Amino acid sequence: MRYVCLLMALVFTAFTLVQFNDLDQYHTEKWYLWVAAYGLCALISLISFFKRLPVIVYISMVVAALTAAVVRVQGVEWSREILYNPDNPSGNETGGLLVIAVWMGILAWARKAKVAKHTEL
Repeated sequence: MRYVCLLMALVFTAFTLVQFNDLDQYHTEKWYLWVAAYGLCALISLISFFKRLPVIVYISMVVAALTAAVVRVQGVEWSREILYNPDNPSGNETGGLLVIAVWMGILAWARKAKVAKHTEL
């Protein structure tokens, strides 16, 4: 699991770097929030490579990402192209938030499973 954390740190770093073009490509005025969100996920993944964080950190990220995904999915124009739509990036943003939620959920589950395993001994 440690090496998966390292891999995901690299993936979220790549996601962060791609966000710098959002202002030009998708006219996303708040592109810096996406840079911060993906950058935070990369940092949490990197720290998790070295040590496990408290489960509340991961759960907080899951709740924040799912809440933001519910808000962003309301902006999706279902009658048009959902992903890679330069006129409406809500589909891409919702997908990114779901990736964050799933990964942080996996980290929370792994953390809880590790703690439960050690308490049984």
